[in-house]
Amino acid sequence: MTPFTFSRFAYFDTNIISDIAKNRSFRDSLYAFLGEHDLTLGLSTGQVAELAAAQKLHSSLVDLFFSVPTAFLKTWDVIIAEEVESHPQRRTQPLLMYSVKAMLLEDGGIGKLYEFLSSEQLADVRRQQLLFAQQMGARHAHLKGNFPPTKSGKYVRKQSNEFADIQVMQWLVGDHRGFLEAMRADISAFHPEVFLSIRLYAHVLFYKYYLGNREPRKLSDFGDLGHLFYIPYCELAVMERDQCNVLNQIKCNHDILEGTSIKNIDFLAQWDWP
Repeated sequence: MTPFTFSRFAYFDTNIISDIAKNRSFRDSLYAFLGEHDLTLGLSTGQVAELAAAQKLHSSLVDLFFSVPTAFLKTWDVIIAEEVESHPQRRTQPLLMYSVKAMLLEDGGIGKLYEFLSSEQLADVRRQQLLFAQQMGARHAHLKGNFPPTKSGKYVRKQSNEFADIQVMQWLVGDHRGFLEAMRADISAFHPEVFLSIRLYAHVLFYKYYLGNREPRKLSDFGDLGHLFYIPYCELAVMERDQCNVLNQIKCNHDILEGTSIKNIDFLAQWDWP
């Protein structure tokens, strides 16, 4: 078993982490798997907020996070800021924000993790998540017509890159306007393809709700979008079946996930990777 470097990450869907936390055999298998491949279980702040909402699961989650190499990942806005900083090259900065293992070296470290899971900070993040999800349905319906289909009246796959380019521009206008304005003198110097976090978010939107002509019906449909900013920078992502199918379609047709393996929940039975 190799020592953990906390530089290579496996990202699991929130519900799958819950399943692992509840099942000791899954937890043992996860520990062995992560050690064999020098991977760390990566947790986003939004994901921890989702897990923290299940208060009865806190004890099992604390046991899981301290028994396998686990780390909190940088927030999505920091990742995008690093993509801006790295432009025109792809982002290469570490994804690690804080190792859970480091808490064991602190006085009352385990208690601090319990306190964090029950904190008002995480409760507020969860409220913001739900508010965003509630608003996104109406926002999607309002904005979908701004990106029209082809003359046939249908969306086609080759439109997905154009859609992603537009999404990158819209995100950067909101948070990094100065960066975009610096590109105005020579637009050929702008490389939207390096913004992997935003592009994956955009492609999932397009594949599901434009190309797939679906309508979001559950709050979780939009809540799941928050996980996408991390996946291009992880070696492995284990997701629910539907999201896994969409991500693998994107992986086959675009280079956003060229460094990421995408698995569904069946992975927990075999742990077959790479």
